[in-house]
Amino acid sequence: MIIPFRTAVMLSNILIFSSLGIYLNYRAEILFSHLNISRFNQRRLAISCIFLCFYMALMLYYPCFNDFRTFAGYVGCAGLHLLRSSFFVFLPVFVIMYVERWLEGRNVTFLKKHLTVTLLIFIFLTSTNIWMALLIPAAERPATVTYTFLVSLLFSGIVTAIYLNLSYANLAEKRLRFERELEISRLNEQKTKAELEALQAKVNPHFLYNTLNSIAELSLHQGAKARQMTIALAGLFRYSLNKKNETLIAMEDEIEMVENYLMIEKIRFEDKLDVSIEVDEAVKRMMVPKFILQPLVENAVKHGLKKPDKKGVIRVVIRRNAGRIDVAIYDNGAPFPEDIQIGYGLKSVMDKLSMFFPGEHTIYFENNPFKQVSISMKDMLSHA
Repeated sequence: MIIPFRTAVMLSNILIFSSLGIYLNYRAEILFSHLNISRFNQRRLAISCIFLCFYMALMLYYPCFNDFRTFAGYVGCAGLHLLRSSFFVFLPVFVIMYVERWLEGRNVTFLKKHLTVTLLIFIFLTSTNIWMALLIPAAERPATVTYTFLVSLLFSGIVTAIYLNLSYANLAEKRLRFERELEISRLNEQKTKAELEALQAKVNPHFLYNTLNSIAELSLHQGAKARQMTIALAGLFRYSLNKKNETLIAMEDEIEMVENYLMIEKIRFEDKLDVSIEVDEAVKRMMVPKFILQPLVENAVKHGLKKPDKKGVIRVVIRRNAGRIDVAIYDNGAPFPEDIQIGYGLKSVMDKLSMFFPGEHTIYFENNPFKQVSISMKDMLSHA
């Protein structure tokens, strides 16, 4: 069976241009991404080329472009249709996409925007009949215009259906992406909260054991001191329980907790411990991570009282300096070794600083001119 020349060319034309259009549809993002134009214009150009391919696939069904007997005649028809289709594809796509973006910028409702774009698709596709009448001989106009009008109506429906499907698919994808990002954000928040609760739940238990033992001993002979230590310990627990769900607290609350802690230690060690706290008034209402001072102060007390024959001196200084909060905790214990070992308390402080002030904090262990741990962190500009 021999396939006629015209039939073979028409089938080949459909196959080649349809395949090219499908290929561009899947590869356009990669193929056009190298062009030195905006993503919006890359998308407009890609859509225009895809539609042009499908226009070219159907060109030989137009009465004015199917009169060929040789391959040279086919090339001539294809060139003529390419010029015509380029105008009727690129202009509508560029205008419609610009109008669509303009409507998005005006916060037009989803329904109104898509009705407007659908109307523009219909107007542009059916208006091809006006230009078709100017391009073809008068004898062929009735048949061609009637044919192209019917084809334009069919194309209007197909293009509108594709456009609406893609729009709803993009809308669904955006909603799904937003929900996914919201879920990831919620999970990260829960993870951060869980990490903080884990850090706060493990404050040195030895302190609690020692305090309870001291209260038990003092209650036998020094009831007033035992009562004072019990009240201070209750203050510490009240702070932990009342602020359980908070990750950031006012600096004055954190200082109050440290004062309760140091009061307990002073009662325990009496004259062996000298304590002073200096805080700028402007710092007190600023927000800081919970339990960021107590581990550092506890560490200073431990080092300051290492030598039983030496009085421990603890000094806490908190200042505001050029949009930052500077904390320095001094003790007169043995100097920090070069290969300092970071215990759980210090590790918890460093983890909180990294969590709340990534790239916006410093922590130093210094021996000169005084032995001290110094922290500098960004002022969050928040108030309790």
